[in-house]
Amino acid sequence: MAYDASLTADAAVTPAAFRRDERFAVLFGGAAIGIAAGFGVAMALGRTGAWAVYTAIPFFLIAAYFAVATFRDAVDRRAIGCSIAAAMVALSLLAWPAMAILFPMSAPQFWIAPAAGMVSMVLLASCWSGSQGAAYRLMAEAASLCLIVGFLGFNQLMG
Repeated sequence: MAYDASLTADAAVTPAAFRRDERFAVLFGGAAIGIAAGFGVAMALGRTGAWAVYTAIPFFLIAAYFAVATFRDAVDRRAIGCSIAAAMVALSLLAWPAMAILFPMSAPQFWIAPAAGMVSMVLLASCWSGSQGAAYRLMAEAASLCLIVGFLGFNQLMG
């Protein structure tokens, strides 16, 4: 319709779900925004101590919250494959702090968990057939995760 404002509540139309390529575009767009923001923050702050890692905790918690919300949405829809992919995203996010305890940031093993998280997000974007809100949650997860990856990665390169 030309004028959406003229619609009444009875005639409200729900938008169709994203196609697969649109979900990929939203996911990779969020990841690119996160990497660019992390790079920008790292450039602005320069070489920092451990305090900057602690300020990244809220972004990590946002990504974890959205991962659990997406998992819950997949379970409610009874989408087995999507719920497994969403669980893999959540588990890879939880594995990253454990990897940080075991390995220093310079070790390649430290970066396995965020890489697994991004691969799981791509898998989830590939199989998702639910609401558009979940695609935006996935974008926010990717942006939050990639913001931390961009900041830590560039800090590691500066070191």
